Amino acid sequence: MYALFLILNEIEKLDQIHNIFYDMGVGATTIDSVGMGKVLLEHNINVPIFSSIRKLVDGNKPYNKTIVSVIRSEEKLRKVVDLINEELDHIHKPGVGFMFVLPVLECYGSKHNGSEINKVVKG
Repeated sequence: MYALFLILNEIEKLDQIHNIFYDMGVGATTIDSVGMGKVLLEHNINVPIFSSIRKLVDGNKPYNKTIVSVIRSEEKLRKVVDLINEELDHIHKPGVGFMFVLPVLECYGSKHNGSEINKVVKG
């Protein structure tokens, strides 16, 4: 199993991203979030490493969305990642967001509901 994390700064794409998860039959949780760089800039905390990104962050929306999904199969994960990359065709540009995947060794608390996460799994 794999945990896919997507930090989405282009929140106008949120509905399309949710549709990808739905169409692929996997669940996802969306959390309101804000990047540390934006928080530091809003509080005028002068950190040298963040001074170079001030221009980048200043013009962006203050909040983003963090989407988390646990996907059982690597094949389905690849399809979801490909569809997200296709939808966010410029995800590698600064300010759009970023995505990463981690292995899931154990998962507890999900119920059988037809989604990818439908039973307790021990790794």
